[in-house]
Amino acid sequence: MRRTEWLVDPAIAYLNHGGYGALPREVADAAARIRAEVEANPTDVLALQWQGRIDGVRERVAAFLRGDPADLVFVPNATAGTATVIAALRLAAGDEVVTTDHGYPAVASQLGVESARRGVRLVETHVPVDVGSTEAIVGAVLANITDRTRLLVADQIASPTGFVFPVQELVAAARTAGVPVLVDAAHAPGQVDVDLTAIDADFWVGNLHKWVCSPRAAAVMRVAPRWHDLIRPLVASHGYADGFQPAFDWTGTHDPIPILAVPDALDFWDGLGWDQARREQHRLATDGAEHIAEVLGTRVAIRDEHTAAMRLVELPRALSMDDGIALAARLTTEHKVTAHITDHGGASYVRICGQLYNVPEHYERLGSALAAVLP
Repeated sequence: MRRTEWLVDPAIAYLNHGGYGALPREVADAAARIRAEVEANPTDVLALQWQGRIDGVRERVAAFLRGDPADLVFVPNATAGTATVIAALRLAAGDEVVTTDHGYPAVASQLGVESARRGVRLVETHVPVDVGSTEAIVGAVLANITDRTRLLVADQIASPTGFVFPVQELVAAARTAGVPVLVDAAHAPGQVDVDLTAIDADFWVGNLHKWVCSPRAAAVMRVAPRWHDLIRPLVASHGYADGFQPAFDWTGTHDPIPILAVPDALDFWDGLGWDQARREQHRLATDGAEHIAEVLGTRVAIRDEHTAAMRLVELPRALSMDDGIALAARLTTEHKVTAHITDHGGASYVRICGQLYNVPEHYERLGSALAAVLP
């Protein structure tokens, strides 16, 4: 695994794989070959071959995620998928949406617009970063569900914190309460083993350009059969009136390479071995976080059982949003280290990732840089 080549600059200690993903050279080369094929005759690929090729990618992704191909469509990214679902549900004044305080800011913004425009009430559930059990998480969320709750929005792996939520248990509990669930799984495909059939969420959307490492941007959305007649893309194109999948399969001219290269990205990881790669990613992130916490005299947040390849290390003091952005910029420009600064529950953290191009020295550099920059 260490011999695999990536396009990441080797001079940078790049610890933010979860931000935008990164390309293995093998996948980048495959994408270049597909692009050359498309550009040689765009009409042939995009008009005549398109349906067969996208159906083939869908079958491959469905097998990888253990879902039904009939329930899957492709969207530009997870943010577009969550926006699609929220728009389709047509929430009204007095309706309630339950979330957690680990949610992705873009999804919070989408719900905030619904609140301002339509009078939807947002109910945010506090989940401490060091919560001890699945039962405590599910219980905290269920405590906020009422007879006015129209949707639960839950993360499978929270972007700001890297917290791995028990989505299967959350979906089952919400279904018992009669509440549909939208799972923001932007970071889940590839980082953890996903079983869409077992999760059985009403709506689930995950990026393929992050931990699967297809070219960005590409995402897949699962919609349960009972919602197929309602969910339609935000952009209406040729197949919009023809049903669930035809409406999504072509939403206008776009870059097809990220989706068409997904099988090559899956081949890359199949060759390495998913289980071994995930263990190595988790080990890198965990060992690195422990080293940084020791340097800073702080702690690694979130219990091991609620983490995968992203870990949080508390910073010595809380930072404003602007100060956090400035800190991340200084780390990159002055120390050649890239990491994400975030916050939760009044404390600030550095979120680090573990990917196969990382080595222990990267985390050592981040620890030294933070010690030098932070008072």
